[in-house]
Amino acid sequence: AAATLRELAHSLHLPVSCTLMGLGAFPATDDLWLGMVGMHGAYAANMAINNADVLVCVGARFDDRVTGKISAFASHARIIHIDIDPTSIRKNVEVDVPVVGDCKLALSGMLDIAAGKMAHVDWRGDHEAWLETVAQWKQSKPLGYIRNDHIKPQHVIEEVYALTGGEAIITTEVGQNQMWAAQFYPFTRPRTLLTS
Repeated sequence: AAATLRELAHSLHLPVSCTLMGLGAFPATDDLWLGMVGMHGAYAANMAINNADVLVCVGARFDDRVTGKISAFASHARIIHIDIDPTSIRKNVEVDVPVVGDCKLALSGMLDIAAGKMAHVDWRGDHEAWLETVAQWKQSKPLGYIRNDHIKPQHVIEEVYALTGGEAIITTEVGQNQMWAAQFYPFTRPRTLLTS
């Protein structure tokens, strides 16, 4: 399903964000990557969700750490929510298009529909301004920390990434270490973050 998500994002030029449990489904090194969403997430990811006109959510659980105040979450967006578990759809967030099913099949179907529409009209340039705005958010407020003479946990995580070439499987317990790993290790493959 991760490969289909990448294809969907690249075909339609869609910025991508993930919840904590979805990290690695889309490569954090990709230009379309915005970062993790939510209370501990990246500025660009949260701004994009709160200003989007369409939000495609794949297997996301909309807990309060992702949504914040539910009435303000993606308030301008039509929300498409894909999940294999029908009880997860509309559990916390009202959605416009519920899709119950395997995410790989659902995304493949969406790609087929989009390809049919794109065959007649090239609308990819329609959201160049949106992509520029998102890029400005990424550049203006990246996740960071104050570097000084002390060894910071965030720096240790960045060094683990550098030393392993991003090939490590990261495990965390619950707590600040979990958030630092999610924020500062650029996950590029599924199933490389094992966390609660």
